[in-house]
Amino acid sequence: MKRRYLAIVVLLVLGCGGGTVRDMRSAFEKGDYSEVVMLGRHAVHRGKANANVHYYYGLALVAEGRDGEGFNELDAAVRADAKLKPKAAQKLGELAERDRISSSDRARRLRKAHELDPSRDLGRDGFAVAATYYQDRDYEHAAATYTDVIQKFPDVPECERAYARLADCWRALGQDDKAREAMETLVKRFPQSREAMGAAASLNDILYQDAQRHFDAGEYDDAIASATELVDQANNRSLQQKGRFLLGQAYEAKGDRTAAYNAYRELIRSDRGDSGQIVERARARMVALQEAGLQ
Repeated sequence: MKRRYLAIVVLLVLGCGGGTVRDMRSAFEKGDYSEVVMLGRHAVHRGKANANVHYYYGLALVAEGRDGEGFNELDAAVRADAKLKPKAAQKLGELAERDRISSSDRARRLRKAHELDPSRDLGRDGFAVAATYYQDRDYEHAAATYTDVIQKFPDVPECERAYARLADCWRALGQDDKAREAMETLVKRFPQSREAMGAAASLNDILYQDAQRHFDAGEYDDAIASATELVDQANNRSLQQKGRFLLGQAYEAKGDRTAAYNAYRELIRSDRGDSGQIVERARARMVALQEAGLQ
């Protein structure tokens, strides 16, 4: 009777995955990941995969470079047993440091480890992790991760690209003020960089759009302020000329003919033969202002 009882207990344990887990753990610790994968696959197909089966199965898949499948199995493991999260995160962190893996795979493993256990400090690797979110167009998580790592490491070279991508994220999320702030910081801190030059051009486009929007809304003082700033700082001659013309229009709308005339005249004086029709439009406005009584 006693032997029969023990036999039943053993069968129950094996049926619940206890033996499978033991074998998977042993194979994993030996580095025999293909054995772990085989045992895990069979357990899943039989419908007898508990949390630990998914756990070792997932880690072994990652160890074999099948990260996407492995992450899915680890998700199944922590859904079944949330206590596995910090343990899984630790193991993923170790797998991220293995030799001969790409920088992208390393970053994605660290990202998954951090998602499982947010208390893990990404350190400077946060820049690489944020880049994976950006590549996946997960702009919300990318923005949050870039913001966090920039605050922790404000003086490292990675900040240059991080600010540029952070601006892209905020624009994609409809947060234009934050996007502008990121670009302004980029231009101020890395003025000679390629990323800063692109940001400066974007800022000037925004200034022109602001000026045009204010003008269309009848907010002429604000239009004049934005157009003046654009003319003072833009390196793009065509955009400068458009700013000068809009400045003349805003002054005309305010009834300040002298200021409008001067804005159009400055547009013509600054022409280097590349301003096209806008010069002729400025001349036409100057003639109209003179005919209207401007001395």
